[in-house]
Amino acid sequence: MGLFLTSICLLSLATFHLGAASPVDGERQGTKKLVCYYTNWSSSRSGNSAFFPSDIDASLCTHIIYSFSILDATSLEMVVTSLKSQGVKVLIAIGGWNDSEGDKYSRMVTNPASRANFVTKAVEFIRRYNFDGLDLDWEYPSCPQGACGDTPASDKQNFANLLRELRTAFLPHGFLLSAAVSASSSIAARAYDIPTLNSQLDWIGLMTYDMHGGWDGVTGHNSPFRGASPNTVDTITYWLQNGATAAKLVVGVPLYGRSFTLSNPNNNGVGAPASNGAPGEYTGEAGFLAYFELCMNLAPFTHVPQVGPYGFRGTQWASFDNTQIIGDKTGFIMQQGLAGAMVWAIDLDDFNGGFCGAGEYPLLKALKAGLGI
Repeated sequence: MGLFLTSICLLSLATFHLGAASPVDGERQGTKKLVCYYTNWSSSRSGNSAFFPSDIDASLCTHIIYSFSILDATSLEMVVTSLKSQGVKVLIAIGGWNDSEGDKYSRMVTNPASRANFVTKAVEFIRRYNFDGLDLDWEYPSCPQGACGDTPASDKQNFANLLRELRTAFLPHGFLLSAAVSASSSIAARAYDIPTLNSQLDWIGLMTYDMHGGWDGVTGHNSPFRGASPNTVDTITYWLQNGATAAKLVVGVPLYGRSFTLSNPNNNGVGAPASNGAPGEYTGEAGFLAYFELCMNLAPFTHVPQVGPYGFRGTQWASFDNTQIIGDKTGFIMQQGLAGAMVWAIDLDDFNGGFCGAGEYPLLKALKAGLGI
């Protein structure tokens, strides 16, 4: 990574652009996208929960995004890019939640010389390691880790400037450029020049998950389809009303749930007092459970129509996506002519079929079927 990281670790945002035909994307127009993030750290999990590049079923995804570039180049990256021979596009993602802390991305986009260096190193890196493009995951311009006002409001325009400069540099090489963006309308209003994102990106990835979690102090749905705000449909509507075109929007679908510890196990509905849930046995993060861990930890679940399912056992409560709500979401994507879906992350599904009893990749296969890929 070397020099690339010196400048590239200064930015992280993920957005998808698919309105009119992209100036660089040679893929068939009209084909739905199923973008699969792969996390490099998933290989360090224990037992049969460990996920390696060789576990990726490339037939289930149209694009694979290697997350994140904040590590040295390794053989893992080489194995992932070898999947290109199976017909998928492979991008490298920059940033993420942890790397978006502080003002380093803001300082980079503010300085024209730093932006130029970032662009040069990005092109060099993508060519050197045989990726198809770059996915930006800065969370978020003017609102680092959601703290709006901690960096200048000018981040919005400077980020737009960076996208134009990346697009210009990528065109001769045919590289793809995408970004993952906040599902919060208040953050989006401060962070993004949406018409510019729409014109410069190959697709805009809406992070329509983490809408509720232990930080709320009450239980809630991780990625509600409809219902109480915020929800997936409201997020899509906001972006469409503020300069994005339907064919540019890729809808985020989580292959994980947000978990909670109930204050009173007898008060176990949506909105019950709660804090972060216990860490999963394999993922080890409080308030977070992979789909395969949900199958291990929950009693039969309750499905809230047009919102999503939740389940609980004792004091532990979690909300998540299942095949039923995925059917609702993909139906909406098809009806509205949206670009497709993206998942965080491929390694969180029941990829080996060893936990949920529904075969390999049950959620990802439901998404593929719903999108008609």
